[in-house]
Amino acid sequence: MHNPDNQISLKLTPDTTHAHCLFIIQQARNTSHALASLIALQSFIVAMAQAADIESAAFRVIKGIINGHIANLRAELLGEQASALSAALLATDCTAITRIHTDTSRNAFWQATQTATLKLDVAEKSRISEWAQNWHSDAKSRALTASGYPDALNFQKAGISPQEYAAMTDLNNCLQNTNVKI
Repeated sequence: MHNPDNQISLKLTPDTTHAHCLFIIQQARNTSHALASLIALQSFIVAMAQAADIESAAFRVIKGIINGHIANLRAELLGEQASALSAALLATDCTAITRIHTDTSRNAFWQATQTATLKLDVAEKSRISEWAQNWHSDAKSRALTASGYPDALNFQKAGISPQEYAAMTDLNNCLQNTNVKI
């Protein structure tokens, strides 16, 4: 039942949009939550805007403001992840590496790894690359042995977390990739 008394209209301006984005960022628990909130705001506005509004210059400006805040937050989040990953790499901390891997997309993990390795000196890069390669080879060998079948891995019997294996495999692949500057 469509009743004019059962609906509201929202008016957005570039200034109020910018102010609301700043408010969301300030109120968020962390960068990741701020980013998710702005993406939700953007989706809501795109989904709820009237067809005529979507074609307007004001809509493009408002969407551009939100996109700008989203881009800034993504860059900030990548920096945070790269710093955390750098510390985890130096400590050879599989648990922290796995947490970062789980919290990011594969592409973001590779970007964070590339950024993190820029902060390391040549000896640290070499040590970490060798450690990751050895960890991966050992884990794969243990999982193959535990399986009892050729070309089948049994992480549970080998005492290896599948998430940790995935994270360390991606880390190893990134560090061993000749296209990645380490």
